[in-house]
Amino acid sequence: MRKHIVLKSLLLVSLAAGLSGCQSQAGSSKQTASTQKTTQTKTKRQRLIAALPKGVKSTDTNLLVVNKWHKRGEMTFEKGSVNGIAVRKSIQQPLTTFVDAAKKAGYPATVVSGYRSVAYQQQVWDQSIQSYENQGKSAKQALKLTKEFVAVPRGSEHQTGLAADVMYTKWYNAHGNQLLSSSDKSKGQRWLINHAADYGFVLRFPKSGADSTGIEYESWHFRYVGKKNAAFMTKHNLTLEQYVSLLKAREQAAK
Repeated sequence: MRKHIVLKSLLLVSLAAGLSGCQSQAGSSKQTASTQKTTQTKTKRQRLIAALPKGVKSTDTNLLVVNKWHKRGEMTFEKGSVNGIAVRKSIQQPLTTFVDAAKKAGYPATVVSGYRSVAYQQQVWDQSIQSYENQGKSAKQALKLTKEFVAVPRGSEHQTGLAADVMYTKWYNAHGNQLLSSSDKSKGQRWLINHAADYGFVLRFPKSGADSTGIEYESWHFRYVGKKNAAFMTKHNLTLEQYVSLLKAREQAAK
């Protein structure tokens, strides 16, 4: 009887040890998978840093970052205009060329807005909230919706003078002159999105970029960054925030 009890105890100990080993292996496998994922992510970032265009600095004017986390006061710079819309003088020619090319391709485009002062952005912000409240939204809901699609005053791309809202004219006119993300269903807006980099522009708020930009997808908002930067950002599907972060990492490593 005693021998039977001893054998049973040994069997239980052996089983427990086996289960413990399985759990240990499972935990080890999970940890290894997590480590591999982290390593792969790190390696991808390192590859991107190594491939960055030479001679580009995070402090270049064309790469100026303004968002809800990086606010700025009113800026002073020389202004020009495209079809009566004010922009920074330095992007007047690139934007004109971009719009002219769209027209030649059979997709006439309208520059809806460009430079906005901080004061004007405040008006846009307030009007958006009021519009949602007029639709029956609560003050809290109106603020939430406004934050998703309208840049907070002092955190707007438009105050840099480097951004422009550009719409395929035919679609824009047919939809009550509204800025809607669904415009990307039109061939004209898709042409603008697909060829922006050829003229030094990027779609500032892409579908996958809300976490880094703080703004939901906008199929009409283009930002001038220069052809070299635009080509790299578009190829690797990077937002301006992500691109500048990589540039800063390269600069830090070079110190």
